[in-house]
Amino acid sequence: MHHLLLNVLWLMSRYIHVVCATLLVGGTLFYEMVVPLAIDELSSEQQLLVFAKARWTFKWIVWFSAFFIILSGVVNTMMHWEQYTNVRYTQIAVPAKVNVGPEIRTVPRAGQVGLWWSAHVSAGTIAVLIALSLTIGAAPPVRPVRWMQLNLMILLLVMFLATATRQARLQAELGGSPTPPPTAVNGG
Repeated sequence: MHHLLLNVLWLMSRYIHVVCATLLVGGTLFYEMVVPLAIDELSSEQQLLVFAKARWTFKWIVWFSAFFIILSGVVNTMMHWEQYTNVRYTQIAVPAKVNVGPEIRTVPRAGQVGLWWSAHVSAGTIAVLIALSLTIGAAPPVRPVRWMQLNLMILLLVMFLATATRQARLQAELGGSPTPPPTAVNGG
């Protein structure tokens, strides 16, 4: 029963993380690209009114998503912490050319799970902080659309880094082994 609950927790946490990230990216894209085009022909007063209402809705999407992205990110990190920090996932065993057992070599930096995870968390933190800063206060910051464009690029980078982290984790699971059995080398 305990194992089943942990699996359900992990699955829900991953699902919530993806849904909230989608809301953040989609909300940013909508607020940055659709709203300005939609209000272009309105009078200045109407533009400000629509922009203010859209900003209020965007604020709640950002705060809701940020909270649950952080919460689910912590849960996902706890579930995979061993993969992010353990030597098993930073070295790959390869058979030696002579019959003396496996040789251990270091995985190239591009394949180390912890580095991809660190990059994902760092870029994600920056993206969430930018999104939150765009919604704090009664008035939007100077050049909000420019900030949103920058944040959208960072969010897309965060998505790439999440994919790279998962790929590195899967590669480590398939190829990494702390002590593989020695292999005999045949003479031909």
